[in-house]
Amino acid sequence: MTTLSLQDLRFGYGERRLIDGLDLDFPAAGLTALVGPNGAGKSTCLKLAAGLLEPATGHVSLDGVHLSTLSPRERARRIGYLPPDGRSAWPMTVEAVVALGRVPWRKPLRQLSPEDQTAIEAAMEQTGVAALADRRVDSLSSGEQARVLIARTLAGEGDVLVLDEPTAALDIHHQLVVMDMLKQAATSGRHVLLAVHALDLAARYADRVIVLANGKVRADGPPGQALSEAVVSEVFGIRAPGGIQPTPLRELAPD
Repeated sequence: MTTLSLQDLRFGYGERRLIDGLDLDFPAAGLTALVGPNGAGKSTCLKLAAGLLEPATGHVSLDGVHLSTLSPRERARRIGYLPPDGRSAWPMTVEAVVALGRVPWRKPLRQLSPEDQTAIEAAMEQTGVAALADRRVDSLSSGEQARVLIARTLAGEGDVLVLDEPTAALDIHHQLVVMDMLKQAATSGRHVLLAVHALDLAARYADRVIVLANGKVRADGPPGQALSEAVVSEVFGIRAPGGIQPTPLRELAPD
């Protein structure tokens, strides 16, 4: 089982500290939701976890190996990253976009191998976009594009998936579809770490919720604990009697 560890991370620009002494361990697979107000440091934390930023202090490691010692190709084979607002306007087919997830595994100027094709087809099946394989991505709806980009991330077969606001700008139906897919990926043995603004989605789907504020962890635990009335009041400045519960979505499921 892959272990992910963030130890004593600090990061900022000039005198502005975005992450300040972050210690997080992920010993087991599961879906972890990173929540917090705007400017809390969620995106920065995800980029550090994916090895896309170099911390001022501390380190990120996979199975005890520091990410800084891995080549970009090796790191990309272990960690799949989906940036915020990842919509694609490229005039490429769905299958071609999903195939980009295999870049870390391909040799330069070589065609897709049978292993690549198998991974691509499996990712499209898992995300329900196989029937769209020959469609141009820029002709799809935002919900369909979101599924294609998650398929691209899955095709890389990384042990860790890091996604920044994968449900942003989606209607409630497609939010549920995307979260169902990510929950399935976590259940199959991957670490899924995502930032999300919708606290009800975090309460419904996450195994673990980490609440960030001003670059520090304010709460960390199961949704019912991390999204308690006291935490929500302190961090978000809103009243939520009884804390955030999945009640509003409990009876909802995508058709």
